[in-house]
Amino acid sequence: MNQILDYTPNRKGGGMGKSDRIVRIFAIILIIFALCLLGSGVYSFVQRSQQEKQLANREATQASIEVEQLDSKAVIKVTHDKVIEKLIYSWDDGKERTEKGQGNETEMEKMIELPAGEHTLHIKVVDIDGEETIFKKTMVSENGVDILSPVISVSVTEDKKLKITATDETKIDFITYRWNDDQEVRVESKDESPKKIEVEIEIMRGKNDITIVAVDSSNNTATETKSFTGLTKPDMSVGLNSSGSAIVVTVKHETGVKEILCNFNEQDLTVDLGGETPKEISFEIPLAIGYNRVKIRAISVDGTDFEYEGECQYNPE
Repeated sequence: MNQILDYTPNRKGGGMGKSDRIVRIFAIILIIFALCLLGSGVYSFVQRSQQEKQLANREATQASIEVEQLDSKAVIKVTHDKVIEKLIYSWDDGKERTEKGQGNETEMEKMIELPAGEHTLHIKVVDIDGEETIFKKTMVSENGVDILSPVISVSVTEDKKLKITATDETKIDFITYRWNDDQEVRVESKDESPKKIEVEIEIMRGKNDITIVAVDSSNNTATETKSFTGLTKPDMSVGLNSSGSAIVVTVKHETGVKEILCNFNEQDLTVDLGGETPKEISFEIPLAIGYNRVKIRAISVDGTDFEYEGECQYNPE
């Protein structure tokens, strides 16, 4: 008997094969990936279009600024497609001056005096939307006037003093300074340095305000107010004991003594503070027969210091 056997394992009639399912899943993944790429491209295109539009709008809102130089004056001319809120100008790094718009004007014109010599004019125009236009121009004028205020700088020196410096491009007349509401102190300029006044003063103890005013020969004025916390130096007294055989040293400071360094006859000595920072301490240094030389440096908790240097002869007979 001839028989033909058809044997296909694990196959169900009318069902979908495993390979078909894999192909369909892979196709769905490709479709999702393509949609993601398309969405990313559309997003990038929209972002780029918006940025280009913002850049174009920004360029369109810039004001047109021109400066015409005359003999001893300059004319600033501003035109805009928006209402001008204010015009701000200054020479070099000096004080800014502001001219406000009239509320509805898109054009402004301002005549200003030219300073003598070579200077840079800085201009900033602000429109009603707050957009700014920046402009600068360097000009030279032989017939200009002195319109620039003095420049004041304040610093603390290494020995904890306050250093006041006032300079002017032409000639400074004087400066004044005062602590808090105390009386003013006036310092005149000197012939050997007509463009500069420099003075060093002690900083008042505690927190205090100092007001400095500088006036040049054209009566241009600059004012500076700053706060400083004054630190005091240690107070040191040095003398001899009743028999004259030893040096007696007393050091005081309101916040405490941190360290005392001594050098006696070219030898370093250690002053024991007991591991603390006393507000007052006294000690003696016995004298050697003959010539004696001593150097003492006291350092406070605040970092201020005071130095003493002296010499003496000791002859017991």
